Amino acid sequence: MTTSIESMPAPKTPSLWQLLFGMIDRPVATFEAISARRGRWMWVLPLLVVIVTFAVVTVVQIPYTLEMARQQAEVQLAELPAEQAEAARATMEFTLSLPFMLATSLGAGIIILILGVLVQAAFLYFGALIIGGNDVSFGAVFTMGTWARLPMAIGYLVQAGFIYFIQGAIMYPGLAFLVSTGSVLEDAKNPLMPLLASIDIFWLWNLLLVVLGLAVVARIGRGKSLLLVLLYAVLALGITVLPSLLFGAGVGG
Repeated sequence: MTTSIESMPAPKTPSLWQLLFGMIDRPVATFEAISARRGRWMWVLPLLVVIVTFAVVTVVQIPYTLEMARQQAEVQLAELPAEQAEAARATMEFTLSLPFMLATSLGAGIIILILGVLVQAAFLYFGALIIGGNDVSFGAVFTMGTWARLPMAIGYLVQAGFIYFIQGAIMYPGLAFLVSTGSVLEDAKNPLMPLLASIDIFWLWNLLLVVLGLAVVARIGRGKSLLLVLLYAVLALGITVLPSLLFGAGVGG
């Protein structure tokens, strides 16, 4: 009697582009596939997608941001003596020019974005170690964080499309419209403005993916993962509110 052994085909490894779309409909399986792979492109690709989409929305909205900044500057210059106003206006010709505003907005935004991913990864990595994460590495947590940011890339594209459609800047992003007064100076002193402006569906989607991804790469329960991510979210929102608190205190004094 003869026997034949049929070889089972090896499971197909998803491509990087399949992983990108897999974050939408099967995030847990996608995070497991990501954690099983190594290579620089595993964190470079999602981070590059987020940076490119951030650049797109920045380029689309910068003309309207520049117009608003110039209008606000003229209001403040009107309160200065004529000589001081002319000297300040000469300086503003450079600082409120399109090339300068675009370069500084892109540069500062990209630096803050990358630092945000690094800080988040460090917080979650050490947090996972404290609560008993098994065989967790900083690189795995950092890579997971870059993939979890993909909803924010979708959010940037939605913002860019909306700005292009209305031909104007988004005055109150997120939930900031709930507490807005219409006065730039008054809103700048209200700590609830940056707090609520940071909260939208894409940010919440990002947090959900971080919860799922951290549970996979750190091998911890989703309850512990949720606790860590909520603590991180509270601290992150607190940092966004701090400048308004300091600014408001300075004005009030």
